[in-house]
Amino acid sequence: MTSPFSASSIDLKRARLVPLAPDICAGLAQAIVAMPPWSVMDYPADAMARFLESSGDGASRYLVEVEGAEAGAVSIRFPWLKGPYLELLALLPQFQSLGIGASILAWFEQEGSQLGARNLFVCASAFNARALRFYERHGFRPVATLPGLVADDYQEILLRKFPL
Repeated sequence: MTSPFSASSIDLKRARLVPLAPDICAGLAQAIVAMPPWSVMDYPADAMARFLESSGDGASRYLVEVEGAEAGAVSIRFPWLKGPYLELLALLPQFQSLGIGASILAWFEQEGSQLGARNLFVCASAFNARALRFYERHGFRPVATLPGLVADDYQEILLRKFPL
C-alpha cells in the first residue's frame, strides 16, 4: 500500500499529476513566481525552486500536466492538523479557469475523506481575492489570518473545510 498522496501519478478529469522531477523545478519556479501572488510579493525564483525540489519533508509535490504540457504544480503536506494541507496550487495563466483547479480540489477532498481526515486546509494571500473566492466556492472557510507567513508586510488566510 502506498502512503497518502504518494501515488506515482494521478489521472484527474482535466489534468494529470506526476511527481515533480528535479530537472524541471527551476523553469517551473520561474513561471510560478512571475504570476500573482508570488510576483506581488517579489518571491524569489530560487526559493520556489528549492521548495519544489525538496523531498523527505512530509510533503508530496506534483507537476500538473495537461495534454503533456507543464501546467503548474501542487504540494500537499500530510499529516497536518488532523488532515491534509494543500500548501501550493499554482496553475500557469493559460491553464486557469478551465476546471483544472476544481478537479485538483475534488481529488484532494476525496483523498482526505478516504483518509478519514477531520479537516482539509488551504492558504491564500489576503490580497488574492480570486483565490479566496475560488476556495470559498469549493466550501473552504477562513479560520485564521497569518501575518508575515510568506513575506513580510503580507497576510495569508488559512481556510478549512470539513470533508464530505
